[in-house]
Amino acid sequence: MQKAWRFWSATDPSLHQAMHRFADKAALERATGGEEMKRLIADFNRDWPDVTRTREVLVLAEEFAGT
Repeated sequence: MQKAWRFWSATDPSLHQAMHRFADKAALERATGGEEMKRLIADFNRDWPDVTRTREVLVLAEEFAGT
């Protein structure tokens, strides 16, 4: 993982989002496809059974830097 962000909604305090940047899809698959990730997901589901988790894979289309 190159960089990560964590967000909480300003209008719905129950909404949380985390974003992670990887160098490429292969790096993403290495990080998320192993047994350690499966264990972490199982731990999360055990500890927070009423929280719905989703995962999306997004491709950066453009990036702008402010001046």
